[in-house]
Amino acid sequence: MPENPLTLDPRSKLILALAAAVVLGALDHWPSLLAAAGLLLAVIGWLGRQRGLVQFFKGLGPAVLGFFAVAWLAFDFFPALTAAARLLDLGLLFFLFFQTTSPKGLSQALVRLGLPYSFGFVLTVSLEFIPVLARRAANIRDAQRSRGIPLEAGWRGLRYLPALLGPLLIQAFKLADEMAEALEARGFGSAGRRPGGELHFRFPDWIAVVLSVSLLAAFLLWY
Repeated sequence: MPENPLTLDPRSKLILALAAAVVLGALDHWPSLLAAAGLLLAVIGWLGRQRGLVQFFKGLGPAVLGFFAVAWLAFDFFPALTAAARLLDLGLLFFLFFQTTSPKGLSQALVRLGLPYSFGFVLTVSLEFIPVLARRAANIRDAQRSRGIPLEAGWRGLRYLPALLGPLLIQAFKLADEMAEALEARGFGSAGRRPGGELHFRFPDWIAVVLSVSLLAAFLLWY
């Protein structure tokens, strides 16, 4: 069973997200892009995904502002605003997609679409271990701060960055080695093994796919 509030198959959501990304990438009017950002924020709020949005904006916000400043210096105000709004829209779109699609569901969708199972598995593991590495990075940062190493945000902390990256890389390599041993012990890649779980396209999925493809085709013809 799909596990998101929209009860859509991950494949239909992937097609819907890619179609929306093409539309957002083609739009070149900043009012339309800002309206799309408002719509995406409304959908995120309706689905109750605001909790992760604040943390997401801590990374996306400075990127959008920095991109806007560079584009303003290189071009003009309104082209810069358009480019920054497009980046914001794409970020919100894929935030919504990954908030409503589990890594396992995305992996299964890609495998069912024809990609090798090993690719889907690597993608799933990569997405699931990002929070693990983030927690370990936070633990390392706190430990180094307790030793008097000022790992702070901004330019001042750059000279001490190896004190964070060195232990983090060692732990990442150790984690990868443990994962490889566990997979080998379970016969990963052996003949006859199949991924678990089943995906089922239902009527709402077909509606979502037909509507997204039709609207995308209409937009491209009109645009």
